[in-house]
Amino acid sequence: MTLTDQARVTSISMPNKRSLRHLNPDQLETVNQAVAVAEDIISDWFKLTLSSWRKYRYAIKTLKNLEPVEIVPEVFAHILRYGRPAAPDGLRLADFYCICLQDHNIIQALGRDPQLKLRPLLIYVLTHELVHIVRFYKFFQFFDATADERSAEEARVHQLTYQILHSTSLEDMPLILDFYARHRELVD
Repeated sequence: MTLTDQARVTSISMPNKRSLRHLNPDQLETVNQAVAVAEDIISDWFKLTLSSWRKYRYAIKTLKNLEPVEIVPEVFAHILRYGRPAAPDGLRLADFYCICLQDHNIIQALGRDPQLKLRPLLIYVLTHELVHIVRFYKFFQFFDATADERSAEEARVHQLTYQILHSTSLEDMPLILDFYARHRELVD
């Protein structure tokens, strides 16, 4: 696979990957649980069948498996688009998205705010990133976009994520939704 859009990743001087805090095994299990919840929620909201998930090619990686270019500051996760050869009957490269969880930023936020809990935070973050992926595959938003378009899309996706999660009975979700309230404001 080759990276098709490095412009979305800011080149900065990051500390050595080994010096960053990784999620521990119990926290990684929480990631797996949050992925399952987020996928179910997204399936219900967008009315996706199990077979339609096969069209939405993506992976979720934690810090342990990230390449240096995939590590960024200040966000809990971001998406990179990779290309891979199309199937024999395909005409173009197939998009493949990678949700890059930023363990170190998540752990730091949990340490700063004792009210934040890992599971609901991860459910929000993963639901948010999966909304992006569905929107890319359905061509509601192009991955390649200007900075202004990306800002507006972020606000839209935070609004959608709120709509999707606000009526759930997930424990501690109201706190997470409040945490992200300012991100739902549309940017002109």
